[in-house]
Amino acid sequence: KKREKSIRKKLNIFIYMLLIPLLVYNISLILQAVLKPNETPSVFGIKMYVIVSGSMKPDFDIGDIVIVKEVEQKELKKDDVISFRQGHTVITHRISEEVIEKDKILYKTKGDNNNTEDSKLVDFQNIEGKVVNKISSVGKIVLALRNKTLIIVIVLFYYILLMQDQSIQARKNRRKLKREKYEERKKENER
Repeated sequence: KKREKSIRKKLNIFIYMLLIPLLVYNISLILQAVLKPNETPSVFGIKMYVIVSGSMKPDFDIGDIVIVKEVEQKELKKDDVISFRQGHTVITHRISEEVIEKDKILYKTKGDNNNTEDSKLVDFQNIEGKVVNKISSVGKIVLALRNKTLIIVIVLFYYILLMQDQSIQARKNRRKLKREKYEERKKENER
């Protein structure tokens, strides 16, 4: 029982060590989203996006998370992979060419797995940043969490576990009280 209690305590500490930084990170992202609704929240100039299409295969698969760093326009060049906003969507494609129109640099982009370039030129003000790294397949969890049914099942499962743990704890407390009362009666009878 002591070993089980020790393991449970260590597991709880580990979960809190994971959840507290995630909570702080998410609160900062929520605050940024509220204060600047038309921008993707960032932490120290770093943003993350989940790849939702196969347009950048084989470098980026569906479910990969791309780590995007905010950059200045002079840092961008041909063949850089960028994430840019097009309406309410963020697209991650490669710069195929720089185009100068009316003394302004615009970018032609193309998905590596697409046959043609994107139809619209990208203005620097719509660029979220340059892709600097990726985390393979982790985004599949994020995509799965978009499913409201799955979230409800996870919350219910957690709630059931919590209730079960509380039930077990209540049973242990009742047993302990019975044992203490029994010990007290035993001592009184011995007197």
